[in-house]
Amino acid sequence: MIRVLLLVALVTLAACWEDGPSASRETSPGGIEYTLIDLPEHEDVTIHVAWPTDWAYRPGTSKAAPVTGAQVILAGGAEGHPAGEVVERFADLDSEGNIHVAVNDHVIGELTFERDRMAETVKIANAHLRAPTLEQAWFERIRHGIAQNMAEAQARHVHAGFDAVRWAVFGTQPLRNAMSLDEPGTFEALTRDDVAAWHAETFTRSPDAIVVAGGIDAGAAGTALDALFEGLPDSGREVSRESMPDFAPRHMLLHLPYAESTNLAFIAPLPPTRLGGELEDLILVHALGGDDQSVLFDAVRTELRATYGFGAGIANYTREHRILFMTGEVEADRLAEVERVVRAAYAMFREYGPQGSLADRKAPLEASFSELADFVVDQARSELQGALEGHPPGRSLELDDELAAVTEESVMARLRKDFPAAGDFIVIAVSPDADGLPGACVIRVPREAADCP
Repeated sequence: MIRVLLLVALVTLAACWEDGPSASRETSPGGIEYTLIDLPEHEDVTIHVAWPTDWAYRPGTSKAAPVTGAQVILAGGAEGHPAGEVVERFADLDSEGNIHVAVNDHVIGELTFERDRMAETVKIANAHLRAPTLEQAWFERIRHGIAQNMAEAQARHVHAGFDAVRWAVFGTQPLRNAMSLDEPGTFEALTRDDVAAWHAETFTRSPDAIVVAGGIDAGAAGTALDALFEGLPDSGREVSRESMPDFAPRHMLLHLPYAESTNLAFIAPLPPTRLGGELEDLILVHALGGDDQSVLFDAVRTELRATYGFGAGIANYTREHRILFMTGEVEADRLAEVERVVRAAYAMFREYGPQGSLADRKAPLEASFSELADFVVDQARSELQGALEGHPPGRSLELDDELAAVTEESVMARLRKDFPAAGDFIVIAVSPDADGLPGACVIRVPREAADCP
């Protein structure tokens, strides 16, 4: 009997190995819950953590603290580690660490290393999460660099147009400046204490999701996580994300007399991805404006005989507030004509949908999904996003099945039910010609968009 049970166990284990990547829900010895994506062909391991935050939504918080703090935590030293050392030490270990803010709702930490470098890499990362020095000189250097980069971006007319849309949608709500970082004094008033306060409330033992991916078993993964989270507080403040976007259609022109070119953009809301339809969206947006074979590109090139194109994409203000945008650089004296052509092309697209074979449209996604397990970081990122949207463990391993379930009918249902109508867009033009868009609300700085009817 024992021999039979042993044989069954060996056959089952061999089948698991042959199956390749697998997913499971695990709990570390210290009580930390996480998703394990076992990628047995990999020697690398990556840990991804999503800490919840509502810093961007609250009045009274320094909105530049997260973007600055995300860099200062790792660069500015920690208990037992001089400022700047971690960058060189991680390079020596062939390890990587990164912290960034994801659409204002989460702070994401990513730590990637070779299996035999796990203990030292995790120990260094823990020191910087638990007791960062936030060295003043490094804080000032990083703050200055980010402020310069933001000033350069805001000077570009395309960026100014999207800033104007955020003023129109969010007005004076705190969330708007967290996205644009353009209120006077946003960086100048930022102090090291502001970053310390953001750090203290953010990095806890209670993230919204954790994913460990790579060639590692649950025992080793649990040990790594307990070491990574050692000494962090059990929980932070209760998160409350309240915002009131106003996506009412508007027609605006930002007049910049010295702009060297003219840009036109259309923006309207889409449902959040947690409600489904994400793969249909990817197919639709690529067909609409993803390349030089797309509907918008063809409309502008064919009907207007223009030498420029027009594209489309999807972006997130937050996890709940997601937008479809269509945008392109146009000739100033043809601005109104381009608007008419783009709007008409979109209306036709919404009525009749993508043309050609659905199989051909799925092919790039199939290729991308088939390669996902080749890259532990990409696999973990995909799995983490699925976890934040409430999907069961292993969603990132089943994207091929999700894609196979997409049909012509589901694509058209998504387009007609959830995509905006042609008249539902906020339109923003940025032009040196104040009269380029008849009937538009003409503004001279982005903040004036908040008063456009």
